[in-house]
Amino acid sequence: MKLKILGVGLDVMNITESIGKISGFLKSENQHYVVTVNPEFLVAAQKNPNFKTVLNQASLAICDGVGLVLASGGQLKRVTGVDLSEKLLAGEISGCKIFLLGGAGENAKILMTKYSPIVVGAETGGLVNSQTWLLDNNEIIIRKINDSGANILLVGFGQVKQEMWLSQNLDKLPNIKVAMGVGGTFDYLSGHTKRAPKFIRVMGWEWLFRLIIQPRRFGRIFNATIKFVWLLTFSNK
Repeated sequence: MKLKILGVGLDVMNITESIGKISGFLKSENQHYVVTVNPEFLVAAQKNPNFKTVLNQASLAICDGVGLVLASGGQLKRVTGVDLSEKLLAGEISGCKIFLLGGAGENAKILMTKYSPIVVGAETGGLVNSQTWLLDNNEIIIRKINDSGANILLVGFGQVKQEMWLSQNLDKLPNIKVAMGVGGTFDYLSGHTKRAPKFIRVMGWEWLFRLIIQPRRFGRIFNATIKFVWLLTFSNK
């Protein structure tokens, strides 16, 4: 079942169901990509039709934001990219071979050591060109992913960039059955960035915790709260 908010379809399922869906994707002959949608995504999609199309063409669009749960009247279940990625890295699905692309500094490589042998490759990636949605070293990265033998690709370039990069490059990665944009997940799981305590996450106040420890996120928090609510109120989508 899908529920549409601001023109973007979101799958109504919990984390267990999401894992089951991804497990099925791995057995498929086709390639699939997963998007972890939060209110910022929907705000960005209103100005970027190509981004909206990419979100709507995803095989699985999970709800990664308490604002979306509230906007759906509680129908959507929050499944964070961090929690979903952690389960994949911990071997929740047998046969996973994961490549990590993106993140700050050496965080992806830290996770490669931590979750070996499930993680078979890790690269920061480099800069994403906002016109072509290619990396400055795109061919090298593509070759490394293909040579790794990975069947799952987690990309942490940040919203829009990671999804648009995947839309341009997934067909060049024939061994990848499941690709997912995961934002700052590598930074959280490596311990580089502190995550809110579990009780705060359960209450839905993780965004406030992030704002307190990272004041530079004010613009993003504004989009995810004030601007998102404004769009919900005055949009007819």
